[in-house]
Amino acid sequence: MKYLKFSLLIIFTFTFISCTSILLKLITSKEIKTKVFYNQEKDKTLVIFPMLHINHPEFYADAKIKLEKLRQQGYTVFLEGVALEDSTAFSSQQIDTITRKMRKITGYNLSNYKNEENKSIPKAIRNSKYISESHENMGIQPEDITVDIRMNELIEIYEEKYGPIKLTTCDWQTDYLEKYECEPVPKVRTDDILVYTRNDTIEKRVYESKLKKIALVYGSKHFQFITGGFRHNGYKEIDTLDLFD
Repeated sequence: MKYLKFSLLIIFTFTFISCTSILLKLITSKEIKTKVFYNQEKDKTLVIFPMLHINHPEFYADAKIKLEKLRQQGYTVFLEGVALEDSTAFSSQQIDTITRKMRKITGYNLSNYKNEENKSIPKAIRNSKYISESHENMGIQPEDITVDIRMNELIEIYEEKYGPIKLTTCDWQTDYLEKYECEPVPKVRTDDILVYTRNDTIEKRVYESKLKKIALVYGSKHFQFITGGFRHNGYKEIDTLDLFD
């Protein structure tokens, strides 16, 4: 059961791992800073929601209101999520192995980072005035679409590219909530799998989609790179067009 809970929590904690350093600098925001990109040739509009996965309650309340206003205008929400699509398809032992391999890639214990017992997460972000992002406080709806790569698939991509992830005695003996002091994979490989590989998937799905209005809800670090791809593919940043009035 704890492995199943883990796989659900990872939906929002995953990208947090890739942007911890900037998170601590930006976490005071109480308003989501959206941007709008428009492709005139395709008559296609993209509204990006750069997420911070732990922040003030007001931040998520603002995002929730804005997403609902976009839905009312015909926008479809694309969001991140790498949880196992069907955890029941894996045994508890398989999920344990996937969990530990993913931790070796990230270098963190991927658990609830508001958990006081999670020694791997910086204490600063466990401040009581912050809350974690969730489907509930973001108002995520059943019709919203997860556009990402599943955790087990990310591991398969890694191992096909770099070879098998070999778990050591340290990996097996370190509990999820303990500080992770085992040797992770090289950071260049981590960035390749966690950021660039997923970015390629996000961009591809956006470009291939026949939808004319898309709201993109992803961790802020993804947009540091993806927006350049948008511009290269004919999307220009425009003003908000009074989308949220």
